[in-house]
Amino acid sequence: MNIRPYKDHYKQASLAIFDSNCPKYFDASERSLFVKWLMHQSGGADYESPTYSDAVSDAYFVAVNEDEKVLACAGFYIVKGISEARLAWGMVHADCHHQGLGTALFEFRKALINEKWPAHQITLGTSQHTYQFYEKMGFIVQEITPNGYGFGIDKIDMIAI
Repeated sequence: MNIRPYKDHYKQASLAIFDSNCPKYFDASERSLFVKWLMHQSGGADYESPTYSDAVSDAYFVAVNEDEKVLACAGFYIVKGISEARLAWGMVHADCHHQGLGTALFEFRKALINEKWPAHQITLGTSQHTYQFYEKMGFIVQEITPNGYGFGIDKIDMIAI
């Protein structure tokens, strides 16, 4: 597996990864936000969300196999004015769960953040379906918002310890 910076030619594969994880991990209503995020990563659109509006830097990556097939994608952004790096839009194709791709993308982003922004606290929002993965990565739950991402998908805000 290789991790590469996101480019526009990865868009359809990234959307297929999102779609493979609906409706359990993502609400269908989130797809339009993800499309805007991908367009933003290609320089084609502004992106804004409740937590992103003050971002000063961001990055997105894809994990590809030896055949150049995109299996997972994930990113982060740096919040303006505070020492916070927030993980964003991390996902693994449903056919590839439990193969170490999520761990590899997390470790890659963590290393990059720690190298460029060593004083920044890493945070994220995830769901009840994946928060235990992040607990294994050293995060703790800060807040739970029932149905925060859509009906039946709670928003769980976490912080690295």
